[in-house]
Amino acid sequence: MNKKTIGILGCGWLGLELGKQLVTEGFPVKGTVRHKDKLANLKEVGIDGYILDLKEDKLYGDVADFLRNIDVLFINIPPGLRKNPESDFAQRMKLLMTFVNTATVEHVIFVSSTSVFEDAQDIPVYDENSRPNSTSSNGKKIYAAELLVQDFFANTTILRPCGLIGGDRHPIKMLAGRKGVSNPDAPINLVHRQHVIDIVKKLITEELKTSIVHAISEPHESRKSYYSQKAKEFGVEPPQFAENGKSVGKKMKSLYH
Repeated sequence: MNKKTIGILGCGWLGLELGKQLVTEGFPVKGTVRHKDKLANLKEVGIDGYILDLKEDKLYGDVADFLRNIDVLFINIPPGLRKNPESDFAQRMKLLMTFVNTATVEHVIFVSSTSVFEDAQDIPVYDENSRPNSTSSNGKKIYAAELLVQDFFANTTILRPCGLIGGDRHPIKMLAGRKGVSNPDAPINLVHRQHVIDIVKKLITEELKTSIVHAISEPHESRKSYYSQKAKEFGVEPPQFAENGKSVGKKMKSLYH
């Protein structure tokens, strides 16, 4: 049986590792990077590499060639809203989806974010049936991009990972030694990179069929207890948490694992 050809739009920390594992499992994989000097990383793990940069007004690179013969398209593009809050993420997706609609793509997996949900003092619980309710500009823009991709392409899965961890990547490195860290009693919402990759593999093989899936793997303990423990594990100075005021947060859940 021929394996599906997978396209990974955005071969960064998550996309490159996903592509590497899919190649070892016999899937033909095409991937994109924004800069020429990153192409060697793709070639090294057996990914057919392309340079593609998605702006609001234009797609830079041969998008038609990249999309040719792809069965499943994994879209993992950072919204870039921290650096450029005025950026129109949905418009970039609209431009991309006009090309996708004319290609051979059968299934789109769009990486979104749990920031589409609002934090609150009562620590609301959100699963795949919950309606996004973020009041922040970033959250609203990411949700608008979700809706646009779904409107353009019927067979779309929205994947909302919690904060990604894995290898030497962990938030404790940024929090180490900091004072007055907020929301000590709020639950953590984190997911290991491998857990996300395993979900994507299930979506590709249709072991899992759903239009929305949340990715979370770490237990929902409080920020204070979790990061204090991780500081010991990583051998760094623990953060000091602000104890005054009520913690604000949310608890992300998934119906699928």
